[in-house]
Amino acid sequence: MAASQPPRQREHAHVPKYQEIYEFLRTRIEDGSFPFRSFLPSENRLSADFATTRPTVRKAVQYLGSQGYVQPIHGKGIQVIYRPRSTSLFFLSGIESLAEAGRRIGITVRTVLLSATVETITDSVAQASGLTADAQVLYLRRLRLLNNRPAIIDHNRFLRSVVPDIPREAAETSIYAYLENELGVHIATASRMITIEGADELDRRHLDLGGLDCVGVMESLGFDSGGVPFEYTRSHHVPQTFGFVSAAQRLPAQR
Repeated sequence: MAASQPPRQREHAHVPKYQEIYEFLRTRIEDGSFPFRSFLPSENRLSADFATTRPTVRKAVQYLGSQGYVQPIHGKGIQVIYRPRSTSLFFLSGIESLAEAGRRIGITVRTVLLSATVETITDSVAQASGLTADAQVLYLRRLRLLNNRPAIIDHNRFLRSVVPDIPREAAETSIYAYLENELGVHIATASRMITIEGADELDRRHLDLGGLDCVGVMESLGFDSGGVPFEYTRSHHVPQTFGFVSAAQRLPAQR
């Protein structure tokens, strides 16, 4: 099969067409079919191959650009700027579950639910998280193993007004799949911050810190499609696999 040809049989016919194109192109970029600094097929070619419109193709390409895969070059086309990196496992600019990231980069992911409680958001947590004080949340602590190595502890808080409950099976497979497919909650956007912090007792007990006493922390506030902040997560990562890929753009210079 040529690199620019879509698969003849698509396993996920229910996904939007732009997502199908995005996933096809992303896979071809990651496996080297479209190598670094090469150009993607034209919009006309892709729209014909996928039997869709050019705006649909453009939407898929824009999403690739937002994640640092491609860059439009005026008068030339869409150039691939992605290069694989051994320690950059996750996207900073995209929203994907760890299970999705594992499939994308070819690692095994296993999740162990450490605890699940119902809490009321305190003033201090509200100030740190952006969630409303006195709101009830589900508070999950989950250990994430990458290729059987204890590498991440997730501290997830979900507003119960949006997410009443999360079964253990969903907590240990994919919460995002449960939210989207079972509850109909769409995770639209997230604001994030990365810090380096000292390891806490839970980190020392469960993570393979490799003799270090610090963790990389990804702090994320997730919003649903109605603009409601409903998920606050702090993920503690072991330093050896703490790497993220992001895309950055500079506005044109003022003249």
